[in-house]
Amino acid sequence: MQKKLKLAALLFIGALILAGCSSQSQSSNNNSGRKTTTSKVSDNGHKSTTRTKQGDTLWDSSKDSKLKSFIDQWAPTMKQSYVKYNGKNSLKTSTGTRYPDDLSNVTVEGANTSIGWSKDGEGNYDYDVVAIYNYDGTVPPLPNHITYFFTFHKGQPIVLVDQSRDGTPNLKETENNDVKSAFSNIAAGKSTSTTTNSNSSNNSQASSKKNTTANVTDPNVIGLMVYQYSRPKDDGISMEPDLGVYRDGDKYWIGIGTLASSVAYKFSGNTVTYYTKDFSGGQSDADAPLVPHDISLKMLVDKFYSTDADKQNVDSVAAQMPAISGD
Repeated sequence: MQKKLKLAALLFIGALILAGCSSQSQSSNNNSGRKTTTSKVSDNGHKSTTRTKQGDTLWDSSKDSKLKSFIDQWAPTMKQSYVKYNGKNSLKTSTGTRYPDDLSNVTVEGANTSIGWSKDGEGNYDYDVVAIYNYDGTVPPLPNHITYFFTFHKGQPIVLVDQSRDGTPNLKETENNDVKSAFSNIAAGKSTSTTTNSNSSNNSQASSKKNTTANVTDPNVIGLMVYQYSRPKDDGISMEPDLGVYRDGDKYWIGIGTLASSVAYKFSGNTVTYYTKDFSGGQSDADAPLVPHDISLKMLVDKFYSTDADKQNVDSVAAQMPAISGD
């Protein structure tokens, strides 16, 4: 009888051991397919995320190649050519800044935010830069450049742009929806295309221009666009260092201080009216009557203020103009 009790006890213990092993094996199998992430805090207090080998990184060589393909197709539509930072040799802009070296000396949206190079987008910066592309402008005032920084901010894809010519570079989020959409799609593993091949990109670009038009209210900026439109044979606004705007009644005048150089204009909403002089009666500049011509602000923006290079050209000249004088 005692031997039977011992045998039963041994069998019961064995069953418990087998059940435990089976449960542990099942638990191990369930966890094997999970992606594990851990958080760490660096010495500078910035939080970063580390993924195990089973998890996908935010950025890799495949996504980097897709971004380069997009830039190579998109840049010619903007009449630009970009040089890519190769991860080794500093990318020098025409104004003398070197990236990523000088990222420690920049601001982002006016704030002293940490930003630096990170090959996979999972570094310890507020903005982890995974790709840099630079275009050195050829239209005066020279030197000028457009430098794009493709970054991850709190795990989200953000494209910053630098067009500074002097002082502390201040990087801002780009207003180019084609570039923003392409980077977001590539980061998410989706396909992308240039504006010449995508209806959605065209719609996005049209929306961007509409928003830009709504934001253009500076008389100097509008005057510079009118000046270019009404004097197409001139060398361009960048070649007129003495341009200024004064107001007389309901009209603005833009020129270099002489009647022959000045163009009158006014604007309300989306309508811009500029004036030419009628010399058919043999009058002088001072006495010739003004003939009004109505054009849309949107048309001016599309022609002279729709690309980053166009904006840089107009904004840089406007920034150097004196305060508006007159009434």
